[in-house]
Amino acid sequence: MAAFAVMQSPVPAPSVASASYSLRGSAPVAPEVGSNSSASSTVGVAAFSAAAAASVLRADRKRRSARTQTVLVKSRGGDAVETVAPTTTEINYYKLDEIDATKIVQSMKTALKSMKGKITSDGSAEEKLKAVLCDDDVMEALVSTSRLPVFSKEFGLAFKDDLDLLHCLKQIKYFWNLPQSQFAILMSHLAKQLEGADFAADFEVFVESICQSSAHVVAVKEVSKSLPIEWHAKYMENAAYLESADSHAVYPTSIYRQCDALTLATPDASTIESVMSTTITTTIKIARNVLEPSNHLLFDIYKPLGRCVAVVDDKVDKHFGAEIDNYFAANNIEFTKLVFSGNEVDKGIEDVERILVAMKKYRVGRHEPLLVVGGGVIADIAGFATSLYSRNTPYVMLCTSIVSGIDAGPSPRVCCNGFDYKNLYGSYHPPVLTITDRGFWKTLHPGWLRHGVAEIIKMAVMKDLSLFE
Repeated sequence: MAAFAVMQSPVPAPSVASASYSLRGSAPVAPEVGSNSSASSTVGVAAFSAAAAASVLRADRKRRSARTQTVLVKSRGGDAVETVAPTTTEINYYKLDEIDATKIVQSMKTALKSMKGKITSDGSAEEKLKAVLCDDDVMEALVSTSRLPVFSKEFGLAFKDDLDLLHCLKQIKYFWNLPQSQFAILMSHLAKQLEGADFAADFEVFVESICQSSAHVVAVKEVSKSLPIEWHAKYMENAAYLESADSHAVYPTSIYRQCDALTLATPDASTIESVMSTTITTTIKIARNVLEPSNHLLFDIYKPLGRCVAVVDDKVDKHFGAEIDNYFAANNIEFTKLVFSGNEVDKGIEDVERILVAMKKYRVGRHEPLLVVGGGVIADIAGFATSLYSRNTPYVMLCTSIVSGIDAGPSPRVCCNGFDYKNLYGSYHPPVLTITDRGFWKTLHPGWLRHGVAEIIKMAVMKDLSLFE
């Protein structure tokens, strides 16, 4: 399988880039003030007065310490206000652009119209893609999206009225490392969301054409190397900028998560305090006929990767194994099926280890979502295995029972039993995509149906007091 993201040699950042870890919050240095200086004047809205600056300098000469100092600062109205000079350094990990939803949408619409002209021209799919990448409007839209904080709450709220559009934009940010077929698929979805099905018809034809190419798994950044030198240089300039502004956008281990932190340090760095976070993007879909070859929910994820490795519940394989095999065969996607027991008795740490060994045997990449097909037990142990594998590997959950569809499947809680204690080991690791297809429920026996309905009632009465009463 071709690598999802081929690493490249770092490129020196252009002059517009800031330092990788820009420091801010350090105490301002006031200029020397002569003894015959006249009354101070206010520079800006908060400039030091000459007397206050001299006072700060004298105190600094006497004792350089980490203690805060109180100084007088001129306010806008001219009154002296008391403030505390900062002595703590904050490390800033990102330098991302402001969110302007209207501008983002307009830029993408312009890019789509330009792209349509390129993909409807004569030539091979690969030639059309190169022409697309050499378009000014397309480049502007891609570069500007790559510099957006797509994992932030503010970005989510800006596009809360169109969740499919939000989903696409969160992945387009990483266009540089996406396989060219995945890039084409995302642009096709954007065309449908922003311009309608008729406009998107040509994009769907283009996706079908490029997915038939043997090179469809090659990353966009590799394709860019064969572009005219001036166009390749422009993309490399953006990549160099992102190395400082958002290095994860250039070298992502997974396009589904991002790490951040508030890191504070004393001036001599003898004490550092930090609040760290890992943000994971996840999608939940309620769908029908997921295993119909024409359904693209799984195709859109695994076709660009060139293969799919799946952990499947043994009982699900008995009823639906042939349909699962046929889905990937019909779409010409290499498929590896790993069948494990989905019974509660087989929910120990040793069962998680068996999944980990199988993942290593088939060389699952840390960027490559494992497909998990089954009920609650398989959701728990396979999800737990992915949280451990390469420290954090994404997975897609195809739920086949009511309990997994409403609870264990989309839940971030993954776990296994140990020493006769239920769920003794575990972590918080949600799937990047949860699919609930009620068509699988037709094979459930009445007891399992009752378990699922009971779980729904339990959650309902805990959420709504009127139902509890």
